[in-house]
Amino acid sequence: MTPLELQQRGLLDLIKRRGAPPDDPYLVSVAGSAGMGMLREIAIWWRAFQLEAQCYFTARLLKTLGRFDALIRAYFNENATSPYIEELSRDFLVWLQAEEDPLIRSVAQFESAFQEVRAGSDVVFEISWDRHPDEVFLALEGRQELPAPDGKYSYRMQVGRTLPGTFVCTRTLLSSISLPTPARPEA
Repeated sequence: MTPLELQQRGLLDLIKRRGAPPDDPYLVSVAGSAGMGMLREIAIWWRAFQLEAQCYFTARLLKTLGRFDALIRAYFNENATSPYIEELSRDFLVWLQAEEDPLIRSVAQFESAFQEVRAGSDVVFEISWDRHPDEVFLALEGRQELPAPDGKYSYRMQVGRTLPGTFVCTRTLLSSISLPTPARPEA
């Protein structure tokens, strides 16, 4: 690696807080500068601005839950981020699908599927919801409160170009889901 490449990688590591600066006098002076904190904030603000514009429903949900800033910061610090908004938003939505919160996972999966379909994908995506998706979207538009999980029904949404209206959602009564019965020992 050339010295310039090492310095560029070192600067990126400083911005993303990836360990101590290498043994480079320039990077050591930059690491201790007052401007480094501002540079970090600008980089994160720019990513947040881009993701909020591209991931409309997911950003609104994360803001409603009070998790937007923390998750943007965590994503930025833990992952390589693309300068291209389409790649950045796709990667962010995929990253969110590992979240513990089932609502965040479902909204991120929906938005990811919708972006893929809009980009021309012929795949039919399937998303499981623990509450009625329409009520979630109404809440994210500010028309009602965010719904609690529905303990009576599960919802399965399909998103695809070949589906009428692009979206199809089915509701299943949870008690109607049959579980395999264990085999009984013969006497």
